[in-house]
Amino acid sequence: DMIIKIANDAIIACWGKGKDIIGKSVFSIMPEIIEQGFDKILSNVYKTGIPFHAYETPVSLVQKGKKETLHYTFVYQAQRNINGEIEGVAVIANEVTPQAIFNINLKESEERFRSLADNVPLHIFIVEPNAEASISYFNKYWLDFTGQTIEEALGRSWETIVHPDDTQLSLDVYATAFESRKSFNILSIRLKRFDGQYRWFAVQSNPRYLPNGDFIGYIGVGFDIHEQKLFEKQLIEAKESAESTTRYKQQFLSNMSHEIRTPLNSILGFANVLLKTELGLEQKEFLQAIQLSGNSLNALINDILDLAKVDAGKMTFEKQSFNIRKSISAILHLFDLKIKEKNLALVTEFDSEIPSILLGDSIRLNQVILNLMSNSVKFTHKGKIILTVKLINQDEKNITIEFTVTDSGIGIAANKINSIFNLFEQAEIGTANSYGGTGLGLAIVKQIIEAQGGSISLKSMLGKGSTFSFKLAFEKTNLKPAEETEILIPELSINKLRVLVAEDVALNQLLIKMILSDFGFEIEIVDNGKMVIEKLKNNTYDIILMDLQMPEMNGFESSDYIRKIMNSSIPIIALTADVTTVDVAKCKKFGMNDYISKPINEKLLYNKIVELVNKNQ
Repeated sequence: DMIIKIANDAIIACWGKGKDIIGKSVFSIMPEIIEQGFDKILSNVYKTGIPFHAYETPVSLVQKGKKETLHYTFVYQAQRNINGEIEGVAVIANEVTPQAIFNINLKESEERFRSLADNVPLHIFIVEPNAEASISYFNKYWLDFTGQTIEEALGRSWETIVHPDDTQLSLDVYATAFESRKSFNILSIRLKRFDGQYRWFAVQSNPRYLPNGDFIGYIGVGFDIHEQKLFEKQLIEAKESAESTTRYKQQFLSNMSHEIRTPLNSILGFANVLLKTELGLEQKEFLQAIQLSGNSLNALINDILDLAKVDAGKMTFEKQSFNIRKSISAILHLFDLKIKEKNLALVTEFDSEIPSILLGDSIRLNQVILNLMSNSVKFTHKGKIILTVKLINQDEKNITIEFTVTDSGIGIAANKINSIFNLFEQAEIGTANSYGGTGLGLAIVKQIIEAQGGSISLKSMLGKGSTFSFKLAFEKTNLKPAEETEILIPELSINKLRVLVAEDVALNQLLIKMILSDFGFEIEIVDNGKMVIEKLKNNTYDIILMDLQMPEMNGFESSDYIRKIMNSSIPIIALTADVTTVDVAKCKKFGMNDYISKPINEKLLYNKIVELVNKNQ
């Protein structure tokens, strides 16, 4: 019957009964004991004598008419007489309701966390609060990925999964973070899958703290970035391939231009030399035709190489003072003959508020205007061409100018206007056949303008004419432009000049010899830079004309040796047929005083030679 023999004040208060419960059956006092199965525990201990412990057990009690659940830790112990016979059961109950509720909530929280962690496609782990980076938890995704059991995964087993090349990086990152209790991130790390394949992951981990501020390790997440890595690799390979292709293209264009220019320079050079001799009318016409064709081919090569420079990002722009009115007038003068032949009118409208002297790249400006004017003259058969130069805005330092070329030519169809600036694009298929050209000019014009921060636009109507407008900014300046002046020196000193020429191409050797002989100079010609040095050791010269591309020792190497090893100050003029390598700064870096490009302008060459020799005396 389980008669109550002893009950302390705590249990009496808990049950809400009086002390008269002594001597009564516990089941009559607390019938809910039977409902909750405690009678079976009492009976079992009484019958077997085996003690029983129950931790944080929920108990439903009715106190003051209100039912509530409390949690207890119970100890059931059999009580024996002096003969060892069981004569009762002692029950010790300790209420642990707050702790039990905390543990229940914690367990529910852990279950929610595990349920969430095991059902997301991320590696989730918990690191113990030690410097060894040992792991106390991995989620199901990690176990499925690695093929490990939870027992195999815990501790430092993660090191067997990380790629050997990434292990030390992981340890170093963790050690740094652990020392300062800061978050740590590993942007990319390779982890071994159950099939032995490595995949790329990014890891992010943050420190964990108890409410009281105690540090209890890290919780981290691993993101699968394998596909992203592969895509990045493909992008890098594609970029490298594109850059390699561009380099090969640049090298090809450079080599091609050099190979084409070498015979072309000879053709143009000898044509110029022959034109200075006594010729019959028919012979002179033939030579002029050769000269015209050669100049056209030379212009085409320049267009291709300008395009290559822009494509490679190597097009540079000078900042020099120039007279904008004189510069434009000189360009327009080139079209006088053609305009007269076609009976066209040329109108120039120049804004009087534009300063005469500006700072900028006059060569590139001339190139743009030359291209636009060439097109207008080519495609206009009657009427007029108008060049307008107008001030748009200005401040103390800068000025923006709009240049407009308007013609009454054949015009451009509306559906071609947006593509006319594309490479190799012409208005109609028959344009090249009827008028010639490659479709490079406008593409280069657009890129030259935009590379300087400007813009270009086109308005046109088929059969009505076209208007090209572009805007460019220039700097204001008080500097006067450096204009070329004729250098006059006594004829006797000119005849005595001794010139050493380094040139490896036989035809160019013959040509330069004829040009310099006409100047009255004494000439010696060698095949490479090494021979230049040998000549200088035993002879005296007034100046050296140095080709840049030569076998055994090129012009740069030879000039550098002359300046640094021989300590000679003899003037050196660089000669080049490859305009992509004409870098004035590079020429000066290797000790050259000036350069001249092929085909050689005889007057310019003469002036440069005499000027440098005079300065060196």
